[in-house]
Amino acid sequence: MKTIFIILDSGSAIRNILRTDVFKILKTYSGVKIVIFSPIVDNDFKKEFRAENIFIEPVPKWKANPLIKPLRSLKKDLWANNADLFTFKHKREKRKGRFIRRFALKALTGKSSNRRLDSYIKFLERLELFFTPSLADHYFKKYKPDLICYTTIYSKDLCIEIEGQKRGIKTICLIQSWDNPTSKGPFPVRPDRVVVWNNILKDEVVNYHDFAEDKVFISGVPQFDIYTDKANFLPKGKFFKKWGLDTERKLITYTTGTPGTAPFDHEVIELLYEALHKNSFIDPSQLLIRLHPKDKYGCYKKFEDKPYLVIQRPGRPAQTNDNWNPTREDMYGLAELMNYSDVVINVASTITIDAVAFDTPVVNVAFDGYKTKPYKDSCKRYYDYDHYKNIVKTSGVKIAYSIGELIDYTNLYLRDPSIDAEGRRIIREEQCWKLDGNSGRRIAEYIFQYLMAS
Repeated sequence: MKTIFIILDSGSAIRNILRTDVFKILKTYSGVKIVIFSPIVDNDFKKEFRAENIFIEPVPKWKANPLIKPLRSLKKDLWANNADLFTFKHKREKRKGRFIRRFALKALTGKSSNRRLDSYIKFLERLELFFTPSLADHYFKKYKPDLICYTTIYSKDLCIEIEGQKRGIKTICLIQSWDNPTSKGPFPVRPDRVVVWNNILKDEVVNYHDFAEDKVFISGVPQFDIYTDKANFLPKGKFFKKWGLDTERKLITYTTGTPGTAPFDHEVIELLYEALHKNSFIDPSQLLIRLHPKDKYGCYKKFEDKPYLVIQRPGRPAQTNDNWNPTREDMYGLAELMNYSDVVINVASTITIDAVAFDTPVVNVAFDGYKTKPYKDSCKRYYDYDHYKNIVKTSGVKIAYSIGELIDYTNLYLRDPSIDAEGRRIIREEQCWKLDGNSGRRIAEYIFQYLMAS
C-alpha cells in the first residue's frame, strides 16, 4: 500500500485538487492510500471526501520562530537581488527596514556572482531546515507516507512539508497561482518536482528557482476543465433567472479584488453604476458584482436593492487562508458567469484568464477610484508586474486609466465583441496551455507515476 499526503490550506486548493479530476482519479488507483490535510475538517467535509482509502486530518499549525524569520527574510533579499524581478523587488522595497536590509545585503554579497548568491540561498535553506522543529512526527509514524503533495508553497504552516524534506520523502508541489514564481520569492521548502499550468511558469521555475527542466511538469489549469463542456452549464435563461438578471439587457460583470490590492473597487462600481443610470452604455445593460472571497461586504451594502445591479458572493465562508470553501455549484456558477457576461471588468486579476477562456472581452481598471495615487501605491503598477505583463503584451485586453476610458472600452466591446479576439486567443494559448478538459487527469497520472517510480 502506497501512501500520499495531500496538503491543502486554502479554498482555492480544495477547489483545484479535491473538486477536480486530480482527486477523482487519484482515489481510484488500487493500492493507494490518501491522507488529506485540510483546514476544514467538519462532518460535511469528511462526508464529502472520506472513504475506505481516504483519511482526513487537520493541517498542523506552526509559526516561524525568531531564528527562522530573519533567515527567511535574508534569503528573500538575496533571491530578489539575484532574480531581479520587478514584482518581488517592488514588494520588498515597500517593507520596513529596507535601508538596513539593503546595507546588510551589500555587505554580504559585494560583487558576488549569481552562482555565489545561489550557494548563499541554498545554505540559508539548510539552516532553516536545521532550526525548524519536527512538529509532524505523529502523522509520519501513523501513516508512513511515500509521497507528499503540497499545493500552497508559500503557506505559513509548513510542518509536514519541512518534515518530509528532512526525512527524504519524495515531494511534489502543485503551483496554484500564475503569479507565485515571480511575486512571492524563493520557495520556502524546495520540492523534488513541480507542476505548473503552462510554459511561461515552467520557464520561471527553471530560470528563477533553479530547477532542471525535467523536474517541472506542465499540466494546464485543472479548475478550468469544466470550462470545456458547456453541457453541464445552466442555460442562459435559467442562469439569469437564478441571479435576478434581465435577459433583455447586456451583462457587465465586475469582479473585485482583496481589500489590500483593490480597496477602491466599490468606488469604481459606484462610477459604473452612475454611468448605467445615465444611459452611458450603448445598449441597455446591468451590472453584476462578484466579490472576491476575501473582500469585505460592508463596502457593498449600499448597492443592495439597486435596480439592474446584482451582488454575487462566491462559495461558503470557511477558516481557510482565503476565507472560503468553494462548492462544485460555485465552480459552475463562475464558469456560467464568465460565459454569459458580455464584458468582464477587473483589476489585474486571474479572472482575466477565466473570462478569456470563454473568449469574453475584458477591461482592466488602472485607476484608483476617486483618488489619484502615486505610482508606487497605485494599481497602475500591477500592469508592470512580471506575470501580468504577459497579458498586457498580447493586446488581448483593454486597460482603462479613467472612468471615461472604462466606459468607452466597455462600449467598444458591447458594440463588437470580436475586437481583440486574436489577443485573447494568444492569452488562452499561453496561460491555459491546453483547454481540453484533461488537466486534472494529467496531474493525477503524473503524481501516480512519480509515486510508483523507484
